[in-house]
Amino acid sequence: MYKVRDLLKHLNQTVVYYITPDFSITDARDYMKEKVVGAVSVKSDDELVGILTERDILWKCDLREDLSSQKVVSIMTPIEDIVSVAPGLDLEECFNLMDAHRIRHLPVVEGEVLIGMISIGDCVRSVIEAQQQEIDELKRYIST
Repeated sequence: MYKVRDLLKHLNQTVVYYITPDFSITDARDYMKEKVVGAVSVKSDDELVGILTERDILWKCDLREDLSSQKVVSIMTPIEDIVSVAPGLDLEECFNLMDAHRIRHLPVVEGEVLIGMISIGDCVRSVIEAQQQEIDELKRYIST
């Protein structure tokens, strides 16, 4: 099965989007919308301190209030609560982690360095693509 590193290569993910803890929630939301991502890492002094997801914004904010004065640090998931994965992990194990922790995004960390972010959608598309390739190979084998 695919490994996380294979998925990152397939996604051609060369940029890890991040914000700082002092971003306003409104600015963070706008940034995520601009980049078309459901989660961003939160860094302070080039060190990962948390992650902000769509769910954090939806579940932890009163969307009727003005969020331009509230800071990301007040709703982000802090580093000690983040579930992250190494590049060598199987995607099946990623699915299990996402299911067990009821999360949809996993930061990919190599050593102490954040090298990517994968979503459950990325994993699902990758598995479906791999299964389709296998089906096509089996069809070719049977028809020869």
